[in-house]
Amino acid sequence: MSSSSAKVIRYAIYTRQSTDNGDEFSSCQVQFATCQAAGNARGVPHLHWIGQHFDDEGFSGATLDRPGVRRLRKVIDLGGIDRLYAVALDRLTRSMRDAVVLLDEFEKAGVELRLVNQPELTTQPEGRFLRHMLAAFAEFERDMIATRIAETRAYLKKHGRRLAGPPPFGYDTDPITKQLVPNKAEARRVRAMFKRAASGQTPSQIAERVNHLGWRTKQWTSRRSGQQRGGGRWTARKVSRLLRSPVYLGRFATPDGDRAGVHAAIISQGVFDAVQAQLAGRRASSSPKRRPVHFPLRGKIICPRCGRPVSTYTITKPLGTRAKKTLRYYRCRSTAGGRRPCRGVSYPAAEVERIVRDQLADVGTWQEILQQANADPSMAVGLAALWQAMGQPAQDDVLPAIVQSVRFLERNSRIRTSLQPSVIDIIRR
Repeated sequence: MSSSSAKVIRYAIYTRQSTDNGDEFSSCQVQFATCQAAGNARGVPHLHWIGQHFDDEGFSGATLDRPGVRRLRKVIDLGGIDRLYAVALDRLTRSMRDAVVLLDEFEKAGVELRLVNQPELTTQPEGRFLRHMLAAFAEFERDMIATRIAETRAYLKKHGRRLAGPPPFGYDTDPITKQLVPNKAEARRVRAMFKRAASGQTPSQIAERVNHLGWRTKQWTSRRSGQQRGGGRWTARKVSRLLRSPVYLGRFATPDGDRAGVHAAIISQGVFDAVQAQLAGRRASSSPKRRPVHFPLRGKIICPRCGRPVSTYTITKPLGTRAKKTLRYYRCRSTAGGRRPCRGVSYPAAEVERIVRDQLADVGTWQEILQQANADPSMAVGLAALWQAMGQPAQDDVLPAIVQSVRFLERNSRIRTSLQPSVIDIIRR
């Protein structure tokens, strides 16, 4: 057969780097260049790279839930490649079970796997035995790594060392020891917040004050993405979390309480205890017998201005000397994620829920639902009648299961309701 009539071999390259360890020889770029050079060195005519990168930087090989692997398997399923290059089997996976799954998929799709630094894995019995052995060694190495990590964590805990994660507000990470060292400017702000809390100010009052002063939360650089994180506005929840953290006493929080640390404390035990007493007293003073207010469309209503799910809140108004009336509202959260609040986005809950119930009482609404579900549209009349016969309390009980989302058309305040396609099955139950 002449070279002009030779079959074009479409190939792809997969690379993975589990962590950003600074080793330039294990990077995805170097792996890609190694595989491409190996393919070209064989002198195969009509070898054609498909032009897509399948790289997973910062992902473990213990699972197949990786972006690069997902895209690669989809291309293979569509018959997009004839050959796959990788430097070693453990770059594809470190699980023997997952290796068997992938290799079987490659074999069924007619994809030839070439491992640059390991023997060729044929489809013959000896080749299958070899690939299972390689997968077993990769899984064994992963288990050994996990064991060493667990032993290291146990040693660090025993000796009061920090484990991992970004440093908390008030501290930086020592570049050599990786332990916490006080950040002088942030430490002063931590002490100021504790002082305000000890004097009786609430977390929301403290958050309002420090935001007014221009203080921002801890900012750091992500090792995986290299992007700046944090640096946002303070919220009552963030302030409360700071005030409860034992890290400012030179300790670390654990699921069972806390443990000793080797870093310097920022707050004295007396100040910390005074703040905890204030927080505990405020929590105890709230009414434990208060019944939760029912919002059947909680989490379903989308703000027309910012696209965030609106939250719920209530207002209690006195009626005479003892009676009270609770007014329910859906409104956009003003501090969600530290973003700027929406202005004036608030809807009476009773009115919104009535409009949604009225839509479900309409035969036309059920006809649309049945068409989406490819069901008999003649059932619409019976379903609308069934809905009307349920009564408002029963309707409110099933609304969360039926309604997927409610979006307001801000121009004329009309409501557009998105319903779950499985509404027919829900009603039939």
